[in-house]
Amino acid sequence: MVNPKWFKKQLETDAFYSSIQEVFASFGPPYGAADKKIVPNGFFWSSLAVNVLLHSREYSDGPTQNQCSNKEDEITQYSYLHTETAMLMLGTMVLSWLKVNLKKKTENGHCHNSLHGTTENNKSASCPIGSNFHKDLYNDYASILEDFVRNVRACTPTPISSSSLSSRNENVSNIS
Repeated sequence: MVNPKWFKKQLETDAFYSSIQEVFASFGPPYGAADKKIVPNGFFWSSLAVNVLLHSREYSDGPTQNQCSNKEDEITQYSYLHTETAMLMLGTMVLSWLKVNLKKKTENGHCHNSLHGTTENNKSASCPIGSNFHKDLYNDYASILEDFVRNVRACTPTPISSSSLSSRNENVSNIS
């Protein structure tokens, strides 16, 4: 496997925002309340899952490794249907949505004060306090992501060397 790429094209993060907004528009919020309980909105979550699958198929480059075997059912691969690809796409889509959402709420000054004017979605806007609140959340969001990337880089896995594999195979044959 030479220079495997998980995605075949650059991510269009604003398109992910629009895609998730369409799910909100079609099915409402991800949760509702009934009988003093929080109830997941199955239509929302199912539609989001379909969206993830469609974007996974659009972006996935399907890296493969066939050095251990060239049989189709024995190669190592990550197509758009694999769990890892779907989870990567879900995370990317949700993080992209959150970036645009917090940016818009900062720039529009969203808050819940009913005395303020409303936007096209009937949400209170033009509040400097709401704007600063969302800007602080945006900054914290960026800080959380930076910390996450630092932790990912600090936890970079070490691949098994071919000499380790040979030793393991010898140990298995000695046991047999």
